[in-house]
Amino acid sequence: MIPQQLGLIGRGIGYSLSPLIHNTSAQHLGIAAEYHLYDLATPEAVNAFLLKAWQNGSAGFNVTQPWKKLFDNQSINTLFRHPGTTTWSATSTDAEGFFSGARRIGCRREKIKRVIFFGNGGAVDAIASLLDVPLHCLVREPSRQTPIKGRTFHSWNPAEFHRILSATDGEGTLIVQATPAPLNGHSLEEFVPAIGQLRGKSNKWFVDLCYSQVSALMEGARAAAIPAQDGLPMLIEQARSAQTIWWGKSAPYQLIESACLAVITGPRQG
Repeated sequence: MIPQQLGLIGRGIGYSLSPLIHNTSAQHLGIAAEYHLYDLATPEAVNAFLLKAWQNGSAGFNVTQPWKKLFDNQSINTLFRHPGTTTWSATSTDAEGFFSGARRIGCRREKIKRVIFFGNGGAVDAIASLLDVPLHCLVREPSRQTPIKGRTFHSWNPAEFHRILSATDGEGTLIVQATPAPLNGHSLEEFVPAIGQLRGKSNKWFVDLCYSQVSALMEGARAAAIPAQDGLPMLIEQARSAQTIWWGKSAPYQLIESACLAVITGPRQG
């Protein structure tokens, strides 16, 4: 049997655990499939690749930065074949993956009263799409952000982070670190003092979407007794959702987690 061809499309993605996740899962499920990385430099290269992949019968792909918004300017992360169509169908499993993962630290959507995001990328769009609460985004250049209903942009500085937290009673606050800052050597230690305001509050959570580098901000959240996790649960759950789309079933969470932890050699962020 010729294996199904799947993979991850992005740029600078050599670090990705996706091949490990999906190849391990396919083997466990008894599915003949091969999952590869496709590092593509331009939108034109992505479009040409996908046209050829469709013609060659590839089964599907995941999409990551910087190409998540290449399709109708919507943030997507999964491409698949839908019966009767002549080109790729697209969806996002990021939001479902995020909230499935966040349940492991007791974070449920109905308990969330506000969200403070570090960053404003595709993952933020996906998470925000399932929420109807105030959304605050700390970004480098607030004035250059396109206005989005329900989302308020703030300057990237500790004083502003402190002010946002001080403006509420702290209950039901979710903080999501959605930038690659820790991976680029910025541990976000300057924001640690402000996060201590949540100590003693109920229904507060911290999620860092990175998973291979512990930041000072993550450590500060844990020191303030805030339930916290890194990005691995979201990565696993969104992958499991993609598998269900492609294969009609997915591998167990624990199987995938064990495989990932076996190869993560650095300290985990989260």
